[in-house]
Amino acid sequence: MELYDTHEHTIDAKGRLVLPSSFREAFADGGFLCHQGDGVGLHTADGWPRWLRRVEQSGELSRDSLRYIIGSASPVTPDNQHRIMVNARLRSSLSLDRDVTIVGQRSHAMIYERSAWNRFEASVVSPPAGQPTLAQELRELSFL
Repeated sequence: MELYDTHEHTIDAKGRLVLPSSFREAFADGGFLCHQGDGVGLHTADGWPRWLRRVEQSGELSRDSLRYIIGSASPVTPDNQHRIMVNARLRSSLSLDRDVTIVGQRSHAMIYERSAWNRFEASVVSPPAGQPTLAQELRELSFL
């Protein structure tokens, strides 16, 4: 199952996050959370080992970075209300206090602090002067 769309959700005081309804089937058997750059990666149970193997085999991350990613990873299983627990270490390291945005990335989802996602989104849609907008880039695709 591929994951698409952008969802605004909140993390409650206990660190629980309700999964978007369109993602629930993909995570029915659980998944894994990990530090993934400027957000938390949310991988399905079967997608996590494939992603991790690709990262390890790429040779592009240092041993220490791999150790950190693996050490920050935590398995998650949704409860009856479709909530997963985002561990305190990930919440703290990525400033995920309450308001978050969950973004489908086909093979996995990313969880961002909402204002960080909003800044990123604005930079793509309305980039600084001299850089092409998303609309301009799309118009210049040769196959359209």
